[in-house]
Amino acid sequence: MGCNTQVVTHALVVDVDGVVSPVGGHTDWGDDVLAGDVFGPVYTSPAMCARLDRLADQPGVTCWWLTSWSEQMRTAVAPFPGRSWVDIGAEKEPLPSSGWWKLQALRQWLGSHDEVTSLAWCEDHLSPSRTEVAKRWLTHLGVDSLLIAPDTRVGLTPHDLAELETWGDRARTT
Repeated sequence: MGCNTQVVTHALVVDVDGVVSPVGGHTDWGDDVLAGDVFGPVYTSPAMCARLDRLADQPGVTCWWLTSWSEQMRTAVAPFPGRSWVDIGAEKEPLPSSGWWKLQALRQWLGSHDEVTSLAWCEDHLSPSRTEVAKRWLTHLGVDSLLIAPDTRVGLTPHDLAELETWGDRARTT
């Protein structure tokens, strides 16, 4: 089952650098592998990748990329999650240059996806001020949110994945 073939209710949005692949460091998973070379060595955790893919297969959960990495870059590395996930930023027209492009892209995407009731966003550049803006805006839209801002040098941790899995479990019960 492809991640984007079901009705969107719980949307998981993921970045690459600093989230799936640490920048200048290693994950907390203890099983890092060299997955390829894009702008330099790309390290990731096979265990983390597998858990993200399992989360993506849960009924009611859909997964999307929001990253500057192209599809070609993402498919050039392995292991890597989300081979079938669509990139939100690549789906739309170019965005105006005012504000943070990822928040603009997410706003534009959510504007055409009224069926989203819950959003988990994993983005290492979610500073406290950006998180506050995103939370207010999502609350205003009536969208429950889980915002995870991993340390760029570490990426998603086992604790972060446990939070995401708990969030995903709600998709099965709502």
